[in-house]
Amino acid sequence: MTEADKKQKALEQLVDELIKDQPNRQVVKTLTTQLGMTYSVDPVTQMNTVLQSMNSVYLQSNRRRDLER
Repeated sequence: MTEADKKQKALEQLVDELIKDQPNRQVVKTLTTQLGMTYSVDPVTQMNTVLQSMNSVYLQSNRRRDLER
């Protein structure tokens, strides 16, 4: 599993936690720290940060695939 795959999996776990009615703040905080993100108690701000990060991960993996072709 590549580093990008690990990051993508952690981001997906974070999104899954954030979309719950009552996200576990400790899980969110742990995952954001692991991913090198800033933790926010505001769920909207946190989700925005996560989505921006996911976008960059997906764009990097798509670029890498394009270059390998």
